[in-house]
Amino acid sequence: MIKLKSYRPFITKNFIWEFPTHFKLKEVSEFINEDIPRTTEYISNSAKEIMRNKSVIWFLKNKETGEIVALISFTSVNFIKKSAKLQMIMGEISEDQKMEIANRLFIFVDEQLELNSLHFDQLDEIILKKFTLNGYNMNKPELKRS
Repeated sequence: MIKLKSYRPFITKNFIWEFPTHFKLKEVSEFINEDIPRTTEYISNSAKEIMRNKSVIWFLKNKETGEIVALISFTSVNFIKKSAKLQMIMGEISEDQKMEIANRLFIFVDEQLELNSLHFDQLDEIILKKFTLNGYNMNKPELKRS
């Protein structure tokens, strides 16, 4: 059985993808724009969901600056239905860096978890394009493998 807690850290050209518990509370608080008590609750709940094998959540740290530049979460992961909900928050990052993220996400979804559908509220155009050019159809708010 797939264990979501095993999917860390991911290291790509510009980023280290790590679970929320590996960052300083103040850093996370500033990135998600929440006060410390809510941030503490968010990190605690994230860890519980990862351990229950229901979610995987990463903050992406820029290797060069050491700053958090993105949050990517897969929640409501269902291995039987092969589905999950994808949410992303991206800070100031270049199109090339977005493509780097899209490439790693695609490998994670398509090859590692073998998900057939992703529900989302909104996704960056570069991320959407990576999936739609590689066998997924978009039917807002869902990407579904064709």
